[in-house]
Amino acid sequence: MTLVRVCLASLLLVVACGDSDPEVTPDAGRTPDAGVVTPDAGSETPDAGTETPDAGTETPDAGSETPDAGSETPDAGGGTADAGSETPDAGSETPDAGEPPVGNVIDNWGFEAWSGELPAMWYGSTSNITSDGVRRATTNAFEGKNAAQLINAVTAHKRFSTLAKSMRAGRYSCTYQARGNGDVRNAFFDDDYSSYSAYTTVNSKEWKALSYNFNLAADVFDTFELIFSVRNTSGEHLFIDDVRCVRADEPCDAVSCEVWERCVNATATCEPLSGRCQDATDCNEWQSCDATHTCVVADDRCTRHADCAGTPATPVCEQATHLCVAGDPCAGVTCSHAATSCNPTTGVCELAEGACFTTYDCVGALPACDPATRRCVAAAHPANIIRNGGFESWNTYSIPYYGNHYLPDYWYGMDNGISDPGTEIKPSRLVPYSTAVHGGSLALQFVVPIQVAERFSLEKFNVPSGSYSCSYRVRGHGSIRHRSYSSGGWSVQTDFLAVDSDAWQPVFFRFTGNVRDWRLFLYPSRSEADRDHLQVDDVVCTKD
Repeated sequence: MTLVRVCLASLLLVVACGDSDPEVTPDAGRTPDAGVVTPDAGSETPDAGTETPDAGTETPDAGSETPDAGSETPDAGGGTADAGSETPDAGSETPDAGEPPVGNVIDNWGFEAWSGELPAMWYGSTSNITSDGVRRATTNAFEGKNAAQLINAVTAHKRFSTLAKSMRAGRYSCTYQARGNGDVRNAFFDDDYSSYSAYTTVNSKEWKALSYNFNLAADVFDTFELIFSVRNTSGEHLFIDDVRCVRADEPCDAVSCEVWERCVNATATCEPLSGRCQDATDCNEWQSCDATHTCVVADDRCTRHADCAGTPATPVCEQATHLCVAGDPCAGVTCSHAATSCNPTTGVCELAEGACFTTYDCVGALPACDPATRRCVAAAHPANIIRNGGFESWNTYSIPYYGNHYLPDYWYGMDNGISDPGTEIKPSRLVPYSTAVHGGSLALQFVVPIQVAERFSLEKFNVPSGSYSCSYRVRGHGSIRHRSYSSGGWSVQTDFLAVDSDAWQPVFFRFTGNVRDWRLFLYPSRSEADRDHLQVDDVVCTKD
């Protein structure tokens, strides 16, 4: 028993001695004080007018170098440090990135994810720094494992930006860490470039916190890019890391308004948008509020003479009172062009009946505009540069590989020196048509029983300088499109127009002259017999 007591006493003595020499607890509170080197960005308002970027001269073809951000999503949580271990000095050791900062709107803010040689979610369309001027820094990052190194040793600035994204309206406060050697400033792009902040010169091996604030007056959809503008980098060049932008809370964030309302932060209440209304009290006294909460002209009021068309005795809208009164809407109206006249209903100068400025105005029976008289004329008029545009003249021609066929003059590309029977529509598919015409006595019928479009071309000719407005009429059942070719090259290929109607419908297009060997190509495709296949008439082009 005595021996047991001695051992027990010895054991207690050992334990007591162990308590008197505790393990040294690390000083986890040694987080670097970044605030002592934060520049006062607000005190150096930049002269935006002197250094605003010229988007037209410096913006690269972002499509050739923009990383596919979707291919590598950063796994920020995959390397979370043990929070209980010693917090390192950010300038000497690299901690793990941890969780994303609360409220940060910048994607890949710590440059942890890279797609090839570029950081994911960066190098947006406004970036004009060369792709090899952006490098991955894997040592001495401020947070996580990586930072971005920016290299631009010249005095002309270069931009490095985030990929475009949508952003809510509001005030944003941004911070980021920088070290190395060089000048850096910030801006943003929404639908245009903002002014720049002042340059901050960085010349330190230690990380220093920089700040940038901006305001978005309205929501931005798929165009916002945060911009870093850098110049004069040297030595190790410039490093950035830990980019954070947080939107300030606003009273209206907790308020939900109708689609026709907006929230006012000063009162945190909803009010109608301009031109919208809760009731008539939100509108002008001559307006009423309709079912869509829109201010509209009241039934007995007006804003223009046309609003008074229903009251022949009072056809004039008096602007001071917005009331319909007696008078002549055309009183005092002088039309400056001979092709226009005053409309007695609207009091506005409009094209007179049958008058035109271009062929686009000739939508009736006369399809071409004579520029000398500004009157709509027939396709056979000399103002139309398309020869036999109305398909009135036909003759028999010998076609290589096909023999003799009855064809419209100046068409079928007879000047091609055709040697390949597959280059042009089979001549047997072209038929003079008189059952229904748009103008004259004949039209052209296409009989195309196959789906593949076959080309039908005009003979080439030279077109003098100028702008030309053109049209053709089409009816029947099938599909068709057109294109032109000249010494100036091919025009844009139009989409196929589906046609299924007995009524003639116009197809309009324009081209520019001062070209040689101009020709028009029509591409009919699969016609149906229920409407006599496909018919074309009155192909016209007139000089504007």
